[in-house]
Amino acid sequence: MKKILLSFFVFLFTSCSIQANEIDKYIKASGFEFKSTVSILAKNDKKTIYKRNSQKLLNPASILKVLTFGASYNILGGDYRFETSLYKDSQNNYYVKLGADPLLSSRNLVDLFSQIKNCKINNIYIDDSIIDKTQYPDSWMQEDTYPNQRAITPYITDNNYTEIAIKRSSLATNVDIIQNDSYKVPIINQLKLGTKQDYKIDRLYGEDSSILGFSGTIAKDELLQLPVLKPEINFEIKLNEAINKAGIKYFNKISRKCLPNGAIKVTTISHGIDEISRNILLNSDNFTSEVVFKVAAAKYINYTHPATLNDALEMFSEFYQNEWIEGVKIVDASGVSRYNLVNSDFIVNCLEKLFQNENYKNLLATANQGTLKDRLIFLENNLRAKTGTLSNMSSIAGTLTSKKNKNITFAIIVQNSPKRKGVLKNFENNIITVFYRKN
Repeated sequence: MKKILLSFFVFLFTSCSIQANEIDKYIKASGFEFKSTVSILAKNDKKTIYKRNSQKLLNPASILKVLTFGASYNILGGDYRFETSLYKDSQNNYYVKLGADPLLSSRNLVDLFSQIKNCKINNIYIDDSIIDKTQYPDSWMQEDTYPNQRAITPYITDNNYTEIAIKRSSLATNVDIIQNDSYKVPIINQLKLGTKQDYKIDRLYGEDSSILGFSGTIAKDELLQLPVLKPEINFEIKLNEAINKAGIKYFNKISRKCLPNGAIKVTTISHGIDEISRNILLNSDNFTSEVVFKVAAAKYINYTHPATLNDALEMFSEFYQNEWIEGVKIVDASGVSRYNLVNSDFIVNCLEKLFQNENYKNLLATANQGTLKDRLIFLENNLRAKTGTLSNMSSIAGTLTSKKNKNITFAIIVQNSPKRKGVLKNFENNIITVFYRKN
C-alpha cells in the first residue's frame, strides 16, 4: 500500500513538474519578463497546479468584470429582471419608474405607453431614484470619460448613443455634419477636406459642456455613434416621442417625482439579468458593468437612497470578505481604472466561489465567442473565460476542463509589456493550452 501511495505522489509531482518546466521555459524563451511582469495561478479543486508571481498586485483590466458582475448576480439573483414600469396614483398621475435597464429601447417605451393610450392622464412623472447620477467613477482619467465611455445614470434608452454622419459636400469643397437623431448635439465644425482621415472630437469649454468640436481632415464619408452628452435630456426626448407614437395627446411638462405610496403598477417592460450579462461577460461593455453594479447596490441597501459606487464597493467587499487579500483595491466595476489592484490569488479565489454556481459559470464566453472570438477554438465548451486589455497589459481568467477532465480555475495577467496585443493574447493561449494538455 505504501508503495502504491509513493508511486502516486511521485507521478503527481512529476506531472506538475513537467508542466511547470514547460511553462517556465516558454516564458523565458518568450522574453516577457525582461520588461514585463507575468502573474499566473492555476488550481484544480483548490489545489495549486501552477503559480508564478501569484501574489504580485497588478491591474486586472476587464477580468474584474467577472468578479463585480458575479457579486451583482448573487445579490440580484439569477431571475432578476431590469424593469421600467408605469404606475398610476389615485389622481390619474402616471409615474415612469426607471430600473436603469441597459437594454431599454425607444420601441420599449412605445410599447409601455400603448397600454394606457385610452386612459385619462393628468401628469407624467419620472422616478429616477434607483441609482445616482454621478456620470463617471472618480478613479477614471480624463481619457477614460467622454467620448470613450457613456455617462452612468439611470436614464438609458437605445444604448445612449446618437448617430452622426460626416459627409463631404456635393461640391466637394467642405465637410458637412449631419444629425438624424431627434437628440441633437451642439457642434462647432472645423473639419476640412484632405487626403486622409485624420480628425478629432473634443468636448469644448470644459468637461461639463455639451458642445463638441470637430477638427482635422476628412478623406471619406463616415458614420459615427457617439455617446449622448446629456442622457436625461435624451431620455425625455425619446419618452415624448414614445408617448406621441402610442397615440397619446399629452401637453404637460414631464417632471421628476418619487413614486408615492399606494401607487398601482399598470404595466412594465423588462429584460432578464442573463440577457444583460452578454454585454458584460461576452462583449466587455464598461457602461453596462457600471450600471448593473449600482443597480445591485440599490437592492443591497434596500433602495433606501439612490445607490452610489461606494454602496456597490461595500457590497463587493462584503460578498468577497472571505477571499480578500491584503493590498487588493477595487475602485470601479469595469476594470477601466488604473487604480484597481489585484493579484492572481485573489482572482482565482473569487472565481472558485463564483463557479460554485454552475449557471453563473456558463454565462461566461467560451472559446470563439465574444471577446474570445477566433481564440482557442479547439477548447469550445471546455473553456469559460473573460479577457482584459489595457495599454501595455493583457489578462484572462476563467475555468477550463482539461484533456483528463479536470476542472482548472486560472488567472493570467501580463503587465507593463511593450509587445503588441496579438502577441500578448497568443502568449495567454499557449499557457492555457499547456494547462489543457498536461492535466
